[in-house]
Amino acid sequence: MFESDPTDFAIQGERGIDLFLRLDAPGHKRARFRCIATLLDGGDAAAGHRDAPSALLIDHDPQAKRPAAALLARVAALRDDPLLAQDFTLGDTRGWPRAARVGNPLTLFLYHEFFRAWQVADMTGHRFEAALRRDPDGLPRDGAQLAASIVPVFDFNHLSRGIALARMIEPGLKARIAAPGFADDRAGSTGYALRMLGDLCLRAEVPDLALACFETAIAAGDNPFRRRKAIEAALRLSDPERLAAHLAAYRARWPLPKDLAHLTEGAPS
Repeated sequence: MFESDPTDFAIQGERGIDLFLRLDAPGHKRARFRCIATLLDGGDAAAGHRDAPSALLIDHDPQAKRPAAALLARVAALRDDPLLAQDFTLGDTRGWPRAARVGNPLTLFLYHEFFRAWQVADMTGHRFEAALRRDPDGLPRDGAQLAASIVPVFDFNHLSRGIALARMIEPGLKARIAAPGFADDRAGSTGYALRMLGDLCLRAEVPDLALACFETAIAAGDNPFRRRKAIEAALRLSDPERLAAHLAAYRARWPLPKDLAHLTEGAPS
C-alpha cells in the first residue's frame, strides 16, 4: 500500500494474541498475511516487560529467528493503542475509528486490509468445510488444489476449522496414500496439506490428531521437517514408543539436530 507500511502486527486469536506478518504477493492485487507467533492467553499482561514468560510465546516460524522482544512489543502495541481497543459498529459511521485522529494512520489501513483478507479466508474455509461435510468423498484428488484449500486456514491460524478439517481429511488421505500407485506431486502438495493441518492441531493442543497428520504426511513423502514435526507431536502426546520410532527414522537418514540429541540419550545407536 505504502512504502512505509508496518508489516507485522498483533490481534486477538483463538488461543491468545496472534502475531501476523503482511507479505507482498507479486503478481497479485492484494497482500497475503501469515500468523508467525502466538502469545498464549495469560501472557498479554507480561508483554512489554523484560520478565515476560517466554514459554507463553509460541514462535510458529523459528527459522526466521525473530527476536522475542520485537514480537512482544507488537503485543504491547495492541494492548496500549486506544485505536485498536475502540468499539464501533460497521453500520454507524459516527463510531468509526478516524485515520485523521490517530498517531499513525497506516495502522488503521493495515488492520482494515487484514479485516478484508480475514473475511475472505474465513469464507473460503467455510465453503471448503461445508462441501466436505456434504460429500466426504469429494476431497480434491489433486494435491496442489488440496493444499491451496488449506493455506488460508493455516495462514490465518483458524484453529477450530483446522481441527475439523483434519478429522475429516486425514483418514481419507491415509487410505489414498496407502493405495498402490500413489505418488505425490513434485512439490509434495498432499504432504504439505497434511503438515499444515498437523501444525494447526499442535497449536490447538490436540497432539494425537497432529501426530496422525504428520505421520500421514510422512507416508506421502518423508523429509526432515515432517519427521521433526512428528517428534514434536509425539513428545506432546507423551508417547515414548512413537517418539523413539520417529527419532530412529530421523537418525537413519539425517544427522539429528543438536536440540533433539538429548532425546536419544541412553538409546542404542
